[in-house]
Amino acid sequence: MLAVIHRCREQLPKSVILLLVSVAGFYAATVRAGNFWPDDYALYVHHAENIALGRAYSDTGYIYNAAVADYSPRSYPPVFPLLLAPVYRAFGLNLIAMKLEEVAFFILALTVIAFYWKRDLKSSYLFALIAILGYNPNFWVAKDAVVSDLPFLLFFYLTALVTELAPRFGPWRWGWATVTGALVYLCVGTRTVGITIMVGLVLFDIVKQRKITSFTAAAISVCFILLLLQRLWIGTGEQSYADQLHLTINTVWSNLQEYGRSLAALWPESLGHSASLLLFATTTMLAFVGGYFHFRDSFKAVDAFLIPYLTVVIVWPAPQGIRFLFPLIPFYVYLVLLAASRLPEVIPGIYAKSVFAIVILMVCALYGLRYRRAHYGTIPEADGLASFNRLCAFVRTQTKPSDVFVFRRSRAFSLFTSRSSAVYGPYDEKELIAFFKSIGASYIVSSGLFEDDRQFLTPFLQKNSRHLERLYENDDFQVFRIRDNFSDRNLARQRPASVETRNSDDIPATRSGSVLLQSSRLGGNDVRCSFVARAGWGVVTRVEVARRQVGFLRSAKLLCANRSGDSAVPRKATRTWASRQCHHGPEFWLPDCAGD
Repeated sequence: MLAVIHRCREQLPKSVILLLVSVAGFYAATVRAGNFWPDDYALYVHHAENIALGRAYSDTGYIYNAAVADYSPRSYPPVFPLLLAPVYRAFGLNLIAMKLEEVAFFILALTVIAFYWKRDLKSSYLFALIAILGYNPNFWVAKDAVVSDLPFLLFFYLTALVTELAPRFGPWRWGWATVTGALVYLCVGTRTVGITIMVGLVLFDIVKQRKITSFTAAAISVCFILLLLQRLWIGTGEQSYADQLHLTINTVWSNLQEYGRSLAALWPESLGHSASLLLFATTTMLAFVGGYFHFRDSFKAVDAFLIPYLTVVIVWPAPQGIRFLFPLIPFYVYLVLLAASRLPEVIPGIYAKSVFAIVILMVCALYGLRYRRAHYGTIPEADGLASFNRLCAFVRTQTKPSDVFVFRRSRAFSLFTSRSSAVYGPYDEKELIAFFKSIGASYIVSSGLFEDDRQFLTPFLQKNSRHLERLYENDDFQVFRIRDNFSDRNLARQRPASVETRNSDDIPATRSGSVLLQSSRLGGNDVRCSFVARAGWGVVTRVEVARRQVGFLRSAKLLCANRSGDSAVPRKATRTWASRQCHHGPEFWLPDCAGD
């Protein structure tokens, strides 16, 4: 027990403390507004909102689709949302504040990592370890994503540190076993893959003690009790991860290649791919040398934790890039620096120092150029995109809370609109329509920003245009209302009629202003009727009657409604103004404003 207290009281070198302060200042000063399109953050924040407001944990509006299980589980584990909830309670939906919390998690993680390897590295090499990790661009980018990667990194190494320090025998072991079990639970409750740490505890005992100690048994029992309480509270939504598991040899081989490339991306390509690859080859050779010295002398808790963790990461069929390697990266850099510090035992000292100096200079050069070229403004994706914010404003004001939407980034959509949303799939037309019906979909949102939308959804919408009504459009997004639940029965009952030009008095006024009828234009293949609407915003807008694949014109559409280029048609403004037998196929139009 005294050894534990003494180890915890040991101070870090002042140079390392100043370095941690500088990293914290740099990260906090460069937090960016906006969020990336990968929208894991949205589900975490929505869970935190529910906790802060006392709502059901899983009531996020996100509708799970097993056909695209790789997109997201039904819900995430609760530890990270619990940590976000006080921030939400204090600042509301302020993602900048939550990103500053991410910065705090990272600085704490660096502090724990420094304590963990303080006795294994000289102060100069420990300084280099924290500098390389702290200023690495991958971690710098990660601070702008409100996800669980950085908290998990903290809990991973904190659990490893306590596991090594805690006594296995004596009267204090039960208290330390309880603390260790709680820390293991924090890992599992932050990311489900943290369950591998329980395996790591057993492995560490077997290697160090040649048996499973009562300490480890008690720690795992505490973790299981906390997991049971978690299940009673929020249910088993995160167990939908199992839908993603389809283990094959090809998956393992593909993941090995993918994660190899991801680890190589630890060093930015500021001087080109060749320079980055050369540095990675150099550091990897040093890591193998460092691994020899490390495993020759000891077997640490982090070694035991990484073995099952990386095994699961490699066999899991949905690779997640470098963020799944965050627990490995500090160990990798540590091995590189351990090798550099021990090289004089293998080669003459002047050559050993030269190798270390060259590696540090290359890292500094790549980092410096990366940050010189970095973008420090708003992230131009998701809520950092003006067109997405206008889309969300339209949905919040022009649709009902009970409406169900389909959108490629459905978790972010649900967070910012408070509407239920699902991601579409599978990529089969009949099955997709069946899925829409099963969830009671009211609207489909499409965007040319997403490759899947361009390749699949847009052709699907064009083919089924007779079932859809375009209500909104801006530069990047379109909203379609599903008008008949994809049933041809309603369409078959309608009979084509002759073209009819109504008097302007027959056209009802809308909330936006009165509609003024001008002469219709109808002839040849240009089967359209044009009107002019003067909206309440004082903008002259053209209204067209769109021809339909079913063979006749049906309803009027506002093509442009304000100076921002948005297109919106309130439901009350939609009216059948003209119809005519037509066999020219579906038509999809672009905004065309007749005014400023």
